[in-house]
Amino acid sequence: MSIMKHKTNITLYNSYFDLNDALTPKSILNIFQDVASVHAEEIGVGYSDMLAKNLYWVLSRVKFDIIKQPTPNQTVIVETWPLEKGRIDFDRDFLITSTDGEVLIKGTSKWCVIDTVNRSLQRTDNVNYLGEYCSLKNYEDRFNKILLPENEPQICFEHKVAYSDIDHNQHMNNTNYATLVSNATNCKSYSHFEINFINECVLNDNIIVKAIDNEYIIGYVLDKVSFVAYIK
Repeated sequence: MSIMKHKTNITLYNSYFDLNDALTPKSILNIFQDVASVHAEEIGVGYSDMLAKNLYWVLSRVKFDIIKQPTPNQTVIVETWPLEKGRIDFDRDFLITSTDGEVLIKGTSKWCVIDTVNRSLQRTDNVNYLGEYCSLKNYEDRFNKILLPENEPQICFEHKVAYSDIDHNQHMNNTNYATLVSNATNCKSYSHFEINFINECVLNDNIIVKAIDNEYIIGYVLDKVSFVAYIK
């Protein structure tokens, strides 16, 4: 069997960058999501494969570090691969390098599988990859709970979930939360980004976005926390 690793070249167009010519968190998560989707199809666990089993993928956590900021219109190499699956979750790593091999961005993500009928969490036994695992890991210390300071969070704004926020799993797509984080921090310069998705947001939900120290961003729907992010 072949090693489960996907590699592709992409051009980072101007639309991927903010007013300071920094690659936006949403753009990075879009790249991660797109290459993960393509690779999932290649290894037999794509959207249609999963739907045939009444299953779908849900992203629960993602983080990345920018080692060197890419530039507009630069062509880069994007790689992704799954790690060995756990009991109830699946980790997948990402790497973005220049065409001469310089590491620009590294990231990792944690996914779960949900049943489409009752929307319950499923064990990883129901999902089988086609191929052999890649042994490379971007992080040894992969995910920890984001610990919030004791400071009282301050309200930044409210966001009503619109049609354009929703993906084919009928909830707000993970990349659109990154836009909330960017707006809450006024597109601050950053090298590290991580976000934990706690409760899904659906059409017409009103998300109250709060911040602590311009680094910790929390989203609430009614009395429930929907996401917690940390950016530095």
